[in-house]
Amino acid sequence: MRSRDMLRRLSGAAFLICLSASASRGGDFVPADLGTTSVETTIQAGPDLARQLVAFNQTATAMRLEGEDASRELTFYLSADQVTTAGLLRLSYTNAVSVMPDDAVLDVELNGKPLAAFPIRSPNGPATHDIPVAAKDLTVGWNQVRLRARQHHRIDCSVQATYELWTQVDPLVSGFLTSARPKDGDLASLLSVGRNGDGATEIRVVAGSDASQTPLRDSLPLVQTLALVLGREDLNVSIGDVGGSGPGIDLYLGDPSDVKLPQPARDALATAPRGLFVRQGENGRYIVTMRGSNKSELQLLLLAAVNGPLLPLIRSNKRAMTETRIDGDISGTHTLSSIGYQTMPFAGRLFQTSFDVLMPSDFYPGDYATVDLNLDAATAPGLASGTQLLVRVNERAVASLVLYDPEGTTLKDKPLKLPLRAFHPGVNHVRVLAELPLASDLACDPTARDEARSRFLLLEETTVTIPPLARAGRLPDLAAFAGTSFPFKGSAAFDLYVDTATPAQLGSALTLLTRLAMSAGHPLSAELKIGRPDPRQPTNALIIGAGGEPLELASLPGHKGDRLPSSSTDPLTTASVTAGNGVSDSQALLDAFQIETRLEQNQLSLKSRVLDWAARASTTVNRWLDYKDIGREDVTIDPRDRLISLRQVASAESPAVWTFVNAADETMLQQGVAALTKPAIWTAIEGGEAVIRRSDLELVNRYPESYSFFPITDTSPANLRRLAAAWLSDNFIIYVGLVLALMGGFGWWVGYAVPRKGVRTVE
Repeated sequence: MRSRDMLRRLSGAAFLICLSASASRGGDFVPADLGTTSVETTIQAGPDLARQLVAFNQTATAMRLEGEDASRELTFYLSADQVTTAGLLRLSYTNAVSVMPDDAVLDVELNGKPLAAFPIRSPNGPATHDIPVAAKDLTVGWNQVRLRARQHHRIDCSVQATYELWTQVDPLVSGFLTSARPKDGDLASLLSVGRNGDGATEIRVVAGSDASQTPLRDSLPLVQTLALVLGREDLNVSIGDVGGSGPGIDLYLGDPSDVKLPQPARDALATAPRGLFVRQGENGRYIVTMRGSNKSELQLLLLAAVNGPLLPLIRSNKRAMTETRIDGDISGTHTLSSIGYQTMPFAGRLFQTSFDVLMPSDFYPGDYATVDLNLDAATAPGLASGTQLLVRVNERAVASLVLYDPEGTTLKDKPLKLPLRAFHPGVNHVRVLAELPLASDLACDPTARDEARSRFLLLEETTVTIPPLARAGRLPDLAAFAGTSFPFKGSAAFDLYVDTATPAQLGSALTLLTRLAMSAGHPLSAELKIGRPDPRQPTNALIIGAGGEPLELASLPGHKGDRLPSSSTDPLTTASVTAGNGVSDSQALLDAFQIETRLEQNQLSLKSRVLDWAARASTTVNRWLDYKDIGREDVTIDPRDRLISLRQVASAESPAVWTFVNAADETMLQQGVAALTKPAIWTAIEGGEAVIRRSDLELVNRYPESYSFFPITDTSPANLRRLAAAWLSDNFIIYVGLVLALMGGFGWWVGYAVPRKGVRTVE
């Protein structure tokens, strides 16, 4: 039945991509009259004092519409009272200067129904549109807004110019405006919390800055639970003696009789009921209290809340996550429709869509298999040469397909092989792009643009097949750390260290902890400690520091710090500069002696020259064959340009894994953690060390020369076979050597052993 339906849809593909303008823009409706059904204002006009803003759950990254035809889905949560009173959908946006205002349109759908449309005309500053929404169009719980931006370049009609088109929705101002105030005690009202001036959702723990206090340590499970309830990727945790100001959450935990608590915390807890409770404060602030006499009672009360009112909220966040990502943990085939993609004819020059694949923490990338993208698509007749489809995985081009056919082409289950080596543990971003030029594009005449005739169609029946994966946890692997919280995801407790108990370091530590909890999908069992771990201790540790590179990291075997800019000092390694680096004085002197007394190339013997040439040739060939590092060139970073560094190593004296987060001072630590935990950067972390540059806040990944492996839990023959194939693909020289050895052995057997066995005559 499915195959017949597929053939039916593909047979009509050529007709669909040649539909009229009204059909190809089926989601269109007449732009709203800004004087009646939509009120256009500016952000500077100030907030609506009679209404409260329910923020969208998505971050700024998820609110950016790029390209000629882009869609985004945003969500917000409403209570029954908020649905009954209805309200306004507020959208505030800014667009690129290059966007042509004559025909740029933003279409808005709410819960699957068209709501409004307005022109995109705000390149010089934000513009705000308030769209009335009736109660019948709203849903108790999560409501879904779908935005579709269609925009063209003012003067450039090349494919490259489409990358300059964007419309950015502002997460601080956009959302749903309602006059219904949340009821005290309604924990779901936390989903309405707004963002601060930095664009972050703030959780402020009011427990004092002394880490020896029990409430601060006991707050770790609750802070992580709140992060999972909110489901936002822009969380920031701060520590203080008093509550914050502006949108955010103030968290008070403990017993009002505890004299070690700050007075504001004691006052808030004194008027709160026992257990988890929420009420709305001033200026968009939410007050969350967890009142309990001791740690055991607090844990029981939190468990009761998780199994009670918080459970549907956490489940809905998990369900939303699984519906938008392909789970690579289990091999199988997934359609694009299963992760939210909708078939829509495309009439522009550059089609693009994307999806995420979540790989398990012990995924071992290699060339033992491929991820298969089976295309169901069609192109229109008349496209120019250069029409092609590209696939990028984690922003690296991995596959392409020529689509040029003067008469158009129809693809059914057309396979594209995506190498597993391009993927890493955790979240992998896959982008599908189709370049669709026409000869008429060269004229670049906007009046001659014909969007009544579509150029490309990608059907939602396109599938992605995940093969069986080789399983072996690697170290270091920051992609597994950021994507799946490896090695902290299990039930075993780990230590969370800070150098000193200052609000900056404690807040940075808790921010990272909440980000890891969201990656793991559950609260992590962490114990807050001050100082540095004992190398003999077998417990894994996340170590937060400010004040330069930690001595423990610098002294670990195999660590190579960045070189400082060249100076007039002696470049030779001498015993006087080797203290603390693990190299003996004798070895240092020997190295210096060999460097100083080495012979010039023309002074070497013939044998030495041949050996030296062979070594250099082997290195070159090995680099050619060792294609696992293609697109992953290591770079040197000026130490003065380091904002923050993230590095993972094995403990020198125990099986523990240490993950260091370090900055030069506490200000840089806070800025670095804020940059590091942004969604676009967090999912791109991989390798053995990740650095955020001060100059541009860009991420630089550095890859280790070799990996170590944790004990393999899957010892099945199939997994061992895949691991062997993956290892040989990583060590291609050995693979070639084995092939040559086998061929040579077979040749020796045929030419030497067989003749000596004699010839048997068959009568």
